[in-house]
Amino acid sequence: MTSGNNERLAEAFHRGAEDASAALAKWLGRPVTLVVERLEALPIVAASAVLGSGDEPVCGCAMQITGAVNGLLLLAAADGAGLSLAETLLERPAGSSTEWGELERSAVVETANIVGCAYLNAICAALDPEQSDGILPSPPVFLRDYPESVMESVLLEQPLVADTVLLAQTGFRIDGASFRCGLIFLPDADSLAALRGDGVDSGPRP
Repeated sequence: MTSGNNERLAEAFHRGAEDASAALAKWLGRPVTLVVERLEALPIVAASAVLGSGDEPVCGCAMQITGAVNGLLLLAAADGAGLSLAETLLERPAGSSTEWGELERSAVVETANIVGCAYLNAICAALDPEQSDGILPSPPVFLRDYPESVMESVLLEQPLVADTVLLAQTGFRIDGASFRCGLIFLPDADSLAALRGDGVDSGPRP
């Protein structure tokens, strides 16, 4: 893939963040900003390490993807950050949520659905603008476990995943509250062939 393709892919993730920000702000009725802080391609064997150290649980939402792009999308964060996000979404006092109840899970799953679809539409449009609506994401599935176990669960659901994943480290801000999460895209071999580039790396835009 040429450097121009790298730039187009980076632009797609930035555009996905912008579109997700607008969609979440409309849904919540509050200011929302997502910023891609870093975009990189990683060997799949290193994917669980980006979720955490291994001795602390993480939470995440996974979406299967079929159509013009195939694979799986995982939005993940440290467990405490995920609960803090749920509190903010539900407009609860900080520190009031100590475990994952039905409302907390539902709020995070709906957020993942909005964010994931925005990113997927942007990625798909970068490959072929005429195919921007040619993806079929599944409803997000909530996961909570240690990093290695989360990745094992994801890979069991996507056995044909390629040997490289794309990671978008993302800053998340809702009405003054800040969070960090990782958006991990696990494409199949054909999708990776269309997306792959050496040195995919982009910081936040001005």
